[in-house]
Formats: sequence, structure tokens, C-alpha cells
Amino acid sequence: MKKVRIIIIIVFIGFFVLISGTSLIIKDREFSPNENRYLAETPELSWDNILSGKFQDGLEDYLRDQVCFRDGWITVKTGIQKACGDTDIGGAYVGKDGYDFEKITPEDVDEKQVDRNIKAVEDYFMTASETIDKQKLSFLLVPTSGLVMQEKLPKNARLFDQAKYIDQVQKAMKDYNFVDVRDTLMDHNDEYIYYKTDHHWTSAGACLAYDVWSERTGGEAETEDGLVKNVVSDKFRGSLYSKILDADSAYDEIWTYGLQKDDAFGSKDCTVTIDEKQQLDSIYDDEMLQKKDKYAYFLSGNYGQVHIQNQKAASKAKGKNILIIKDSFANSFVPFVTQDYENIYMVDLRYYNGDMKSYLQEHNITDVLVLYNISNFISDRNLHKLTGGI
Repeated sequence: MKKVRIIIIIVFIGFFVLISGTSLIIKDREFSPNENRYLAETPELSWDNILSGKFQDGLEDYLRDQVCFRDGWITVKTGIQKACGDTDIGGAYVGKDGYDFEKITPEDVDEKQVDRNIKAVEDYFMTASETIDKQKLSFLLVPTSGLVMQEKLPKNARLFDQAKYIDQVQKAMKDYNFVDVRDTLMDHNDEYIYYKTDHHWTSAGACLAYDVWSERTGGEAETEDGLVKNVVSDKFRGSLYSKILDADSAYDEIWTYGLQKDDAFGSKDCTVTIDEKQQLDSIYDDEMLQKKDKYAYFLSGNYGQVHIQNQKAASKAKGKNILIIKDSFANSFVPFVTQDYENIYMVDLRYYNGDMKSYLQEHNITDVLVLYNISNFISDRNLHKLTGGI
């Protein structure tokens, strides 16, 4: 018996020596495609960093991120947690019917930041209303799947009160065109309107929201029933999969809509300029379908500034220029908007530091849409740029 114990100890020691040695030999990885994030680098060794604790913290992050076969270990760990009945894994919830959910608790919400963000949009709309009709200043807050599809949440899941903050924003925007899409999305929550492994809505969810927004802003709704669906990928595993790394996770589909087969909105007659230099001939990037983050198929990802020009704008769109202040949820929403405007200007304040007040005049903006997912909006720390701060 004693020999068996010794053999087991030797095997375990040898195993961990092998893993540690391999981790030292193999070149460090800069980026994890599965987790869609950059990995920790070797911390700088200095007396200041040692005394402050930065080196120790950095070393802990480095060893955690650069361990050999890291993705495999996380997958094994997830499998064990699921077998034990755990549904709170890696900062996300494992729900029913293959759905995963963002874990954002009440404690994660900074009430002061929420107030600052609401005030920033309110002040910007007030400035914009000097030259633009207030009903042309719209605000669309997208609820997360945790609210819309709450019946698929695991038991005892704790999420922040989305309805409370959406109502708070709606009250503050009473003089402008606040577009509430909650009821519409919840009426369709038995449909495929959110990805299972990603926090974004699908094109079906975006289409439903577009219909509501279009009606509220005087446009024409484009119901899904009258559109042709074109699936471009059925191998998408998104941001929530990256947190959980569940070997049993479903694969999501990505698709577009158009009036005809293989003629998606924005795929023709639109030129795209990214950050005033990079030119694309479509709002879709097929190359992204070969990469991990397939949601970047829409607009090739997130950039500070995107200009979409409709080369063959219909008469109803001529002379109409919309500014969309956005997060990534707008990327799959904008294809529907391409039929309504001659020029679409999209600004992501995470990457853009220009003067947002002068932007209105410089681009002859006739309409403004602020479009954010509620969880991104309440935590965003860049909305102050709307009123001139950097």
C-alpha cells in the first residue's frame, strides 16, 4: 500500500513538473481566440513593483494565463462543475435549452456612473435639438437575454434589475424619442432572437427592434415575414462560450436578411469607410466567418468611426444623414437602416475622441440614434465624450 502511495505521488509530481516545464519551453501566447482576450505578459521585475505588490499580482496572472494546455484545463474544469450541478461558471450562467447568460449582479452596478451616463445623453440631445427636431433624436436601449428570456435562466441566478434602469432612462428622455423594445422582444422570446453562446441579439432580434424604432421615427417597418433569410455560418460560438468553454455548447447561426436571396441589406450599393481611411465595398466581412469572433462579420468589428454611404439611395432616403452613437449591438442593426438614409455615421465612443457637438454640423446630421445594450450603457465610461470630455 505504501508503495502504491509513493507511485501515485511520483506520478503527480512528474505530471506537474512536465506541465510546468512545457509551459516554460513553449512560447507565451499573446491572445486567446477561445476567450477573445489578450493574455497576461511576463511582469516587469523591479523593486518598486515588488514593494507595491504589482509584480506578485502580475506573476499570478501570468502563470494562470500561460499555463500549458490552458484551454483544455478550463474545459475539463467546466465539465466537472456542470457534473456537480454548478450553473455559475466563469462569470456566466449556464441556462436551459443550450442558452448561456451574462452574469451581472446588482453589486456590479455603479449608480453614480448610471446617472452620469444618462446626463451625458440628455445634455447631448439638448444641444442637438437646437438644429434637429426632438423626435429625430432617438434612444434605443436593448435589454439583455437575461430579461427577455428569463424563463431559461438557471434557478437562483442573480441579475441586476434591467427594467429599473430602462425605466429610469425613459423618464429622463421624456422630451425625446425613447424607443422601448422590451414588450416586442418578450412577445417573441420563444424565437431565436438572442444567440445561445453570445451576449448579442441575432439578426431576428435586431429586425424586431428595427421595426419598432422605424415606426417610432416615421419610417416603414420591414417585418421578418417579408424578408429572405441567408445563413452565412452555423459554427459560431461567442463571448459566453469563451467564458465557460463548455465542450457541449451549441453552435449558433449567423444570418442576414434581404428582399431577395443572396442580396442582403447593405451588401450592394453601399461603400464603407472605417476611421476615414479603410474602404470596404460591403457592410459584411466574409473573412471574419473564418475566425473565432464571427459576429465581427457585421462591419468587420468595432471602430471609432464608420461611414456608410448608400450609392443608390431611394428618394425617401435622399438628404437624410443619421448619426448612430453605439455599442456592438448596432452592428447587426444597421443593415436594416441602410435603406432609410443616404449617409450613416456610426461612432463608438470607446475608440473615438473627436468633438461630438461639431460632428453634427460637419456631417449635416438630420437624425441621431443612441443604441446601447443596457448592461453596456450603465457601465460605459466614455459617454462623457458626448459633452466634450476625453
